[in-house]
Amino acid sequence: MTEEEEMLARIRERLGPLLTDAGRTGPRRLVLHVAPDKAKEVVRVLHGELGCRHLTAINGLDTGEAIEVMYHMSHGGCVVSVHAPLPRDGPRIATVTDLLPSANLYEREVRDLLGVEFEGHPDPRRLMLYEGWPEGEHPLRRDWKPKPQEGGTHG
Repeated sequence: MTEEEEMLARIRERLGPLLTDAGRTGPRRLVLHVAPDKAKEVVRVLHGELGCRHLTAINGLDTGEAIEVMYHMSHGGCVVSVHAPLPRDGPRIATVTDLLPSANLYEREVRDLLGVEFEGHPDPRRLMLYEGWPEGEHPLRRDWKPKPQEGGTHG
């Protein structure tokens, strides 16, 4: 049994009821799908009990149907990704900054670019967009269109 197969078996044993799906997507890549209200608990168990000591990234994706938040954690030479789909209207999920302080900047970036509110985040200031950026405008959303600048032209 490979390292990732052993890790996947441990994950399924410990987190089975919290997962909607789990599997391998390639060499050294595991993907877990969870309901948004289970994501924080899954991240907590991966970090605190199953040895995923390093958060490598948090990112998001507008699939057109949902905003998917993805937490990427490393376990030795394996990356475990936790995917949580959120509704496109008012996407909200609990922050994991209290578990993993390194999540701070990643969550702020996803908030700016996709409009995800990380409930309980200690510092929700903008990170990627300038302070004058219009509220409710998120440039990585599929339906976002840049607005023409007043007095300027676009070509």
